[in-house]
Amino acid sequence: MKMVLSPITAWPHDDVASCLMTCIATVLARHGHDPRLVLGANWDFYYAPGDFRREEYYYPCRFADLARCIMPYHPLSSRWHAPASAAAGESEVKDAIRRGTPALVAVDNYYLHFRPAHRDVHAAHLVVVYGFDEEAGAMYVLDSTPPGYNGPLDAGELRAARGSGNPLDDRDTFFATAPVAHRWLEIEVNGPFPALTREWVAGVVDQNLRRFREAPPGPAFSGQDGLRRYLDDLCARAATESGDGAALEELYVVGWAVQGTTALHAAFLMTAGRLLGWDRLSEAGRRVDRLAHHWTALRMMGAHGLKAPQDMAPRLRHRAALLLGDQEQALLELQWLLRRG
Repeated sequence: MKMVLSPITAWPHDDVASCLMTCIATVLARHGHDPRLVLGANWDFYYAPGDFRREEYYYPCRFADLARCIMPYHPLSSRWHAPASAAAGESEVKDAIRRGTPALVAVDNYYLHFRPAHRDVHAAHLVVVYGFDEEAGAMYVLDSTPPGYNGPLDAGELRAARGSGNPLDDRDTFFATAPVAHRWLEIEVNGPFPALTREWVAGVVDQNLRRFREAPPGPAFSGQDGLRRYLDDLCARAATESGDGAALEELYVVGWAVQGTTALHAAFLMTAGRLLGWDRLSEAGRRVDRLAHHWTALRMMGAHGLKAPQDMAPRLRHRAALLLGDQEQALLELQWLLRRG
């Protein structure tokens, strides 16, 4: 039997969005929605200390449902499946495809011939599986992350990537040690999407601003104050580490989720501003876009400072101060925008 879903399109949003974001974007585009207006509507900062996992698709969640965390303004839900075996995992994915649902499948880059890490280092990654050909022994895979891949893949190669224990390699520790374990993510659309109007966009921006200004109880870092405390804590930890670089490894992984969310929100503001003829909204989007590249700098400093975190700590603190200052200005500009209309 052969079944291949169509249309399936790649969606590489620059190089700042993670594989989780680009895979979800493919599902949204298949349903006829602009990923920038769905993935990008939410802008938030939330992180529970110690929560991070060494996966490229890690996303810090304040709710149990990943889709609700990433896309709270749209009728979407998600569920991680954890099959008991390779055979069960393959069967579940094929059943999803028969239902017309692409499967977002966790893999280890080490086993995939089209990934730069092939036979080099282990890294937990996410791809879209959208078809199968049982006679040819192939699965159809889309990977939007550069260099990208779209087409049939030997089922045995995918099976090895899905079943990997993802062991640690001292040369690249950022996305290793989290077993892949045949997991896959299902995204469901549960109703009609809201119309893009000035009123709806203003409500979305207002709710985002409220979360940034609120300081909910509990140990989690949340909002603008939580971001400030998180970066202070991170810099303090880096300043006392002798060489294991644990704080900076965390920054690299957690920071990717924040970097991607920020870049997508910038795209949301600029796209909505253009479509609605709301020039000030587009201008605010360009200021938010600058923040995404602050996160790029922070993450790269973390990556290069692993062997000497104490030496990197002062530079990290300076860069964090620049980010916080620019983010405060972006929040104030959005507040002003809502008042002016």
